[in-house]
Amino acid sequence: MSVDDPSDAGERLSKRVAAQLSCSRREAEQLIAQGAVTVDGLAATLPQQRVGPGQRVAVAHGARPQSLPPGTLIVHKPAGLACDAAGFWAQLRRDADDALHGRPALPGLFMGQRCVAPLAPDESGLVVFTQVPGVARRLLDDAPLVEHEFSIDVPGAVDPAQLQRLRPARASINRQSPERTGLRVVMHGPEPGQIGTLCVAAGLAAESLRRLRIGRLPLAGLAVGHWRCLRVQERF
Repeated sequence: MSVDDPSDAGERLSKRVAAQLSCSRREAEQLIAQGAVTVDGLAATLPQQRVGPGQRVAVAHGARPQSLPPGTLIVHKPAGLACDAAGFWAQLRRDADDALHGRPALPGLFMGQRCVAPLAPDESGLVVFTQVPGVARRLLDDAPLVEHEFSIDVPGAVDPAQLQRLRPARASINRQSPERTGLRVVMHGPEPGQIGTLCVAAGLAAESLRRLRIGRLPLAGLAVGHWRCLRVQERF
C-alpha cells in the first residue's frame, strides 16, 4: 500500500479509544458497537476507522463497555446487488418498527456479520447474515442437510425432460401460460449460482430466480430490499 494512501493515515479508532480510556482494545470495540463513540461529533461505527492526530474522539458520558448478544439478520436481497458489495447495508431498509425484535438499534448489530447463505448477484430472495456460531454451523457445515426452495420464471413451455435435467434439484411446474412457466425448484445446500447453472444446462433461460425458503424459514412477509432480525423462535 502506498505511503500516500489516505487509508494508511492515523491510527485505528479502537486503539485511540483504548488509549484515551486506559481500557482494552476489546472494551473499546464494545463501546464503538454500542454507538457510544463519535469522531469530530459524528457517530463512529467501525473499530478499524482511521483517525488522525487532530481529530476529536469522544465517548458518551457514563458509557460502559458491555458485550452485545450476537444476532442473525434476514434479508430479501434484490437482483443486481452482490452480497459482498461495498455499502451493502446502506442499500437496504429495516423492514418495520418491530424488525429488531427487542434488540437495540446499535452499530454492533452489523459488525462482523457473515453471509452464511449467499445468492449470486443476479438472483433475489432470502439471504442470511449471522454473528451466531450455531447458525453458521447449521447453514455451512450442515448445508447438505438443509433444503432450499426457489421460484423460477422461464419463457415459454417446459417439458418433463427439462425438469429431469435439473437434477440433483427437484423441479415441478406450479404455473404455466403460453408465454411463461413458473417452476418450483428444491435442492439441499446449493452453492450460489448453482441453480442458475442447472437451468442453463437444462436449456432453460431463467428470467427471474428467487429463493423463497431455507430449511423451515420462509421469505414470506419480507419486502424486497428489506432486512429484519431473526426471531427467537425461528429455526432453520
